[in-house]
Amino acid sequence: MIDRHLKALVALILGAMAILYVIHNIANFEAARTFFTYVTSHADQEAYPLTLLPVPPPALVLVAMMLVFALEIAAGSLLIWASFRMFAAGNDALALERAIRIAKVGIGCALANWWGLFQALAGAGYQMWQIQAGRDPFFSSLLFGAMYMLLLLYLNQKIEPAPA
Repeated sequence: MIDRHLKALVALILGAMAILYVIHNIANFEAARTFFTYVTSHADQEAYPLTLLPVPPPALVLVAMMLVFALEIAAGSLLIWASFRMFAAGNDALALERAIRIAKVGIGCALANWWGLFQALAGAGYQMWQIQAGRDPFFSSLLFGAMYMLLLLYLNQKIEPAPA
């Protein structure tokens, strides 16, 4: 039973983390838009000045922001919902498995955001790691994605049946 509750607790924590990040992003909308615009502008990229991806128009920057926000909301909401369903499942193995499937979709949203958008697109595509303002988000997104990947590995571990 401890393992079931611990899985639910970790899902709840990572779900709350995603929700808190998106709330801060929305509360600081103009700062976020300035950051996204700066990262994709190719400004201050001295180590590797040639970046293959084009500077996007402001509307596309806004679309990217909305995608990040949507993935954070989805990841957080699904993980929080799944965690409550895991807690409620008790010894019902089928209910627990259904809740874990919901959590896995939330994890997929988180990985698409922090590894897909931040690491692959912003990091590799726009070389976010080169600029001072981009270093912390670049390395943090690596860490955030790793947390969700660890949860995915943990959720995939078999749970011993509860004693009768």
